[in-house]
Amino acid sequence: MVPLRQAQDQGRRILDAARLILGIHCDVRKGPLAALRWARALGCPLMQMFSYRRHEEAASEEAARFKAAREAGDPIALVSHVRYLPFIASGDRPWRERSVELLAREIALAHALGARGLILHMGAYSPGSTLREGMRLFTDGVREAWERSEGRVPLWVENVPGGGRRMGGRLEELGETLSALSAHGVETGACLDTAHAWAQGFDLSSREGMGSFLDRAHRILGARSVKAFHLNDSRALRGSFREDHRHWGEGFLGAEGLSALLERPEFRDALGILETPPGKDAENLAFVKRLMPTASGGS
Repeated sequence: MVPLRQAQDQGRRILDAARLILGIHCDVRKGPLAALRWARALGCPLMQMFSYRRHEEAASEEAARFKAAREAGDPIALVSHVRYLPFIASGDRPWRERSVELLAREIALAHALGARGLILHMGAYSPGSTLREGMRLFTDGVREAWERSEGRVPLWVENVPGGGRRMGGRLEELGETLSALSAHGVETGACLDTAHAWAQGFDLSSREGMGSFLDRAHRILGARSVKAFHLNDSRALRGSFREDHRHWGEGFLGAEGLSALLERPEFRDALGILETPPGKDAENLAFVKRLMPTASGGS
């Protein structure tokens, strides 16, 4: 028989973990309202989408209509994702200046749409430069964009597969960057992508491996700084530094590690976003929902 205290603790962990909000990345090629209708049709309380069309539309009627429609009835939380990778860490001044201006417009658009956060990657540092200099340029550029933008929205920096000159593959790089941005008054957080962490070398296919990765994220970033997870399977080889997103059940990660993530109580307030390829949103949602803890301890 399980001791009463242990059973109570287990019950609290299950209830806490079940609070993770699950949603999907939506295609905006037919417009943001079509993306919203798709998220509603799937019963999602959360949607992610790339920025759409021209940035000058940040204050347009379309953005206002989208925000009103999203907040009407059963509100759907929105996370925005930078569409084009800004080369903020570039040593080329004109290119870097254009990138900073682009990010400022992305922040304004996310604000106009009512997004909860804007996800971006750190990008790569220039040939002949160094990781340290690239991280400094990135931090300074994001701060400049934040100060220029007509609106404000929290910026969530995402881990990447890493390799070569790409920054943000190691959690230590994310942690340093978030601390530096926060010191400049930028509201920030982290988004952790399971496929990217796998490609970086973390074994997320097992309960033990996922637990080790989450322990490391908790220690380096702090659980409260992890605002979202991109829940993606992958067929890339572990440690290959290769970008690859697959439908759940079609990659190497599988259910065991994902279950361990969904059960972690300290990440209960994070968002879970399926960023899998188009075509199987309902199946991917069903796969993850089957693994989510319930009050009874089942799935």
